[in-house]
Amino acid sequence: MALDAEYFDSIYIDVVKKKYYNANKVRAVFEDIRRQAEALNAENLALRRQLSELNGRKVELGDALLSAQTIYQEIVERAKARAGEIVAEAEKRRDQILQETQRQQEYSVSRVEEAFGRLKQMHLDSIEAINAEWQDYLCGLYPEPEEPEEEELPEDLEEKLGAIADQIQALEEEE
Repeated sequence: MALDAEYFDSIYIDVVKKKYYNANKVRAVFEDIRRQAEALNAENLALRRQLSELNGRKVELGDALLSAQTIYQEIVERAKARAGEIVAEAEKRRDQILQETQRQQEYSVSRVEEAFGRLKQMHLDSIEAINAEWQDYLCGLYPEPEEPEEEELPEDLEEKLGAIADQIQALEEEE
């Protein structure tokens, strides 16, 4: 039974001859009240101890929470710093790759230009050789007259040589 208003309202002591109370009943009621008061006092002390422990835990949890927040902030700062390092390394690597690619492109262009120059020179040398052979051939067709009179060349030979010269000049202009 709990000590509350309902409990006290239920106490009923018989009055003996309207002058006296039954002592045993009064003692029993007081004994019941004393037991319940002691139980409530013990429960109150236990609750106070629990409250004190919970307040201690509350402080510990608060300290733990502050510690966790500090650790979290440190982790975030370290992660940001590491991310910055990674980005810097990636940018440095990208720049190195771009420089290497540029160097390779320049090397490739120079090699192609060299090959083109050699091919052009070979082409010009071939044209010169063909022209020399053609001249020899043409000179062999027409023996020179004994008197060095005015040399007469066939009209189409001059046109052909002019066409060859024009082609050579066009090739040189293309370069």
